[in-house]
Amino acid sequence: MDALITFFVSLQPQHWLVLGLILLIAEMMSGTTYLLWPAAAAFIVGLLGLSGMTSWIFDVALFAVLVIALTAFGRPLVQRFRTQGGSDLLNQRAEQLIGGRAVVTAFANGVGSVKVQDTIWRATSDEALAPGETVTIAAADGVTLKVKR
Repeated sequence: MDALITFFVSLQPQHWLVLGLILLIAEMMSGTTYLLWPAAAAFIVGLLGLSGMTSWIFDVALFAVLVIALTAFGRPLVQRFRTQGGSDLLNQRAEQLIGGRAVVTAFANGVGSVKVQDTIWRATSDEALAPGETVTIAAADGVTLKVKR
């Protein structure tokens, strides 16, 4: 126990900053956000320690409280931002187009092609469509779009 107390007493602000940097590098390699919060807590403790007005007991207690608080409040916040903006459809271009508009280029017997922005897509429809008509993309099946008026 004396060795542990001696270790904590010997911690200087630069040690907290280095710990934060090591944790941040480990977080960047893992990409899980689990180590982001202890890294931020270590940086905060290190910066406060630079003022010279803190003791080792305060530093360790503040680190523990900050890790718990930042993890409890920060992780759900980051997870919410990670799923916003269609990122769950990344690399699924056809699914990103659902709800958008397209222009019919050719259609016969329920199968044809539509132009979406600058790309021609294979399309199917239950309705008879004429070239030049504007349609809505209702669904996607692989690289085939299901369209309707």
